[in-house]
Amino acid sequence: MVKLACMTLPFANYSLERALEGMARAGYRYLSFGLPHAGMEVPDESDPASVERLSRLFEQYRLEPVNLISTNQLAPGQTLERARIRFETARALGVKELLSLGTWGYRQFPDVPVPEEELARLNERFVSRFQEIAELAERYRILVTIKPHTGNTATAAHMKQTLEAIGSEYIQGSYDPGNVHYYEGIRAEEDMPLIADRLQSFIVKDHRGARSNLDFPIPGDGEVRFVELFGQLKQSGFTGPVIVERVDGTADRPWLPEEVEERLYQTRVRIEQWLKAAGLSIHSPEP
Repeated sequence: MVKLACMTLPFANYSLERALEGMARAGYRYLSFGLPHAGMEVPDESDPASVERLSRLFEQYRLEPVNLISTNQLAPGQTLERARIRFETARALGVKELLSLGTWGYRQFPDVPVPEEELARLNERFVSRFQEIAELAERYRILVTIKPHTGNTATAAHMKQTLEAIGSEYIQGSYDPGNVHYYEGIRAEEDMPLIADRLQSFIVKDHRGARSNLDFPIPGDGEVRFVELFGQLKQSGFTGPVIVERVDGTADRPWLPEEVEERLYQTRVRIEQWLKAAGLSIHSPEP
């Protein structure tokens, strides 16, 4: 069974509580969080009471956190203490996955890549760092995932190579077909099978147009073939979570929260149909 979740990202211009309200009204029961809202960090690492407040809010809106975005906290150059605090936060909230990115492959996207030798050094530094993170992950029994975002996670082949170099069962993959299409200009349906057996989560993000075209529409309105991808996940024994990330399209203004809710509702209905078509069952939280 997979858990259908939603990132708070579509409500980034609004408070976290408004995000939770909107997600609940759109019919979601699981969430991914960890990005700023209305300019405020969530959770606030400087405030010891922040985690308790989050717990109360999640309970109020009957939303269960399944994924904590932790790119900044786990990144090379950060202290292990900062990473440890992130694991403590996840454990306190019952979160079983910390989501991160790999190295960034561009001086300026899309035309000025980082020179090959420099990128190799960045990748080596990343692997060394995540071998340390893996020790923390094992201690806390919490998985860490990395998802496609150029550099050493650009494609399934890059992800696989990076995961093998790290060499820990506590560091796994999270596949993002929208990023693969946007950053690399390749079809996720042809790319994902190489890494399917290492995936802990899947990001539902569509993309429309050529590489680097800034258009992430409501899933199903772009070029990603989600039913085919969900079928591949079914074959690999995937059990989720499946996480909605973006539904903003090419909007030249922030969507009103009510508009975001409607777009997320449409997305949820579609995903439920696709999962059913692929033979994947959706997990429902306890009442």
